[in-house]
Amino acid sequence: MGQVPENTVIPPILILGNGRVAKHFSHYLSSQQVPIIQWARSSAIAPLAQIIEKDQPKIGLVLIQDSAIEPFIESRPELHSLNLIHFSGCLSTSHATGMHPLMSFGPNLYEPAFYEKIPFICEKGQLQFSDIFPDFKNPTYTIEQKDKALYHALCVLAGNFSVILWQKLFKDFESRLEIPAGAAHPYLEQITRNLLAHPHLALTGPLQRRDQITIEKNLSALQDDAFQSIYQAFREMYV
Repeated sequence: MGQVPENTVIPPILILGNGRVAKHFSHYLSSQQVPIIQWARSSAIAPLAQIIEKDQPKIGLVLIQDSAIEPFIESRPELHSLNLIHFSGCLSTSHATGMHPLMSFGPNLYEPAFYEKIPFICEKGQLQFSDIFPDFKNPTYTIEQKDKALYHALCVLAGNFSVILWQKLFKDFESRLEIPAGAAHPYLEQITRNLLAHPHLALTGPLQRRDQITIEKNLSALQDDAFQSIYQAFREMYV
């Protein structure tokens, strides 16, 4: 947070929620010596209004499920005096400012230095990440409010749906082919390296070669498998 005069009391930041994002960002703030208070309905030891009155936070991070953000804020008048921030990639609301961390948050916490690299995507014309955390190094990018749904859809397509495909491979390797999932790790790592180094040249395999015979064999092998339609959809999209 930078140098502050001795004996200066820094208001804590109120973190609402106890899911993965809340845990990760609590860890990040604590590593930067930022005082925090974390509150969640499932584990509250005191009413929220009492916490706010006692500790006098100025900023509240509403890190809960997207669909619950607006109803939660509307039902909590004690929050209305705070500068409220949410991390949803899709939601745009007058109740809180959106700042979406462009990152996947797993069950384990990351090294503090890693969090500094996470970009935050903000809305044009609204508060920016650096306005709230001026001493943090995180890069910030802005998009139009109307583009938030598209931005988030692209993140879901690439980041979330690709995980489902890899989970399918790991599961079927072990359950159907008796190949350990770890055997595919070097393959995944090299695909990632290729994608980062040469994104326009990273695609390999029968789609890239337009090898229709191999594609038909692949589709036949996926007969009665829900993923056959996904393979076919990628084929149609690529063509």
